[in-house]
Amino acid sequence: MITKWGWLILLLAITTSSAVSAKTFDVTHFSESLQKEKTFRIILPESYHEENFYPTLYLLHGATGNYTDWHKDGVLEDLAKAIDMIIVTPDGENSWYLNSPVKAESKYESYIMEDLIPYVEANFNAIDTYRARGIAGLSMGGHGAISLAMKHPEFFGTASSLSGVLDLTFRTAATGLIDILGDIEDNLEVWEDNSAIKLTGNLRRSKRRPKMLFDVGMSDTYYKPNLDFHIKLKSLGLEHTFKVFPGSHNWEYWLSHLQEHLEFHAKNLRKPLIGVEGE
Repeated sequence: MITKWGWLILLLAITTSSAVSAKTFDVTHFSESLQKEKTFRIILPESYHEENFYPTLYLLHGATGNYTDWHKDGVLEDLAKAIDMIIVTPDGENSWYLNSPVKAESKYESYIMEDLIPYVEANFNAIDTYRARGIAGLSMGGHGAISLAMKHPEFFGTASSLSGVLDLTFRTAATGLIDILGDIEDNLEVWEDNSAIKLTGNLRRSKRRPKMLFDVGMSDTYYKPNLDFHIKLKSLGLEHTFKVFPGSHNWEYWLSHLQEHLEFHAKNLRKPLIGVEGE
């Protein structure tokens, strides 16, 4: 919990970053894992107050994108007004949200898990239990959300994906993959071990299993790996929700289904703690 002095320091930090709207801010912090400064955008609930504590959703962007992508046309901000939850959109570059075995400076799994989440929970009123952490994303970020949740099932209560690239070996030319994982012929095991579809075994062995939702458009390039992922989860008896809709791999699809994902996380994560005294 943040002290009164902590709130003053935080307020000063926020006012020196770019204020996007009344409760939406860009925050810059130093990442030990990446050894550089990173910026994320955070949306605070309408009811945000020093005596209230909230679940948090980490919303990941796709390849060639950045932390501002999900804020296109103000759709996320509008939807967030009805969701009592902190929403964080990190900057993952073209990292695929994993620790690269061939690019030493690209340690984005460590960044998310060891730098970003602890920073958010230390500086904002985020409930610091797995039942109050959700992670979601589109395309590259969809894979990042699902794979991080399966690598760290004790850390997230929910995970969801829109048009996720859930099998990295399906389309090896996808933006940035070779740079992060190396040539697939020389590093096939690395590619497979970092693919969501292969990580299902890790989830099966875990005592904690995040509630999972993923969907894809019928005309999407990644329809088949999503279907294969669904079949694999079903064969292992792992609970999940899989949906197919008309649509392709584009923002029209992602923004039109964003509300369902926000509501999924809000429904299945721990509810806000209202009126809790800070220390």
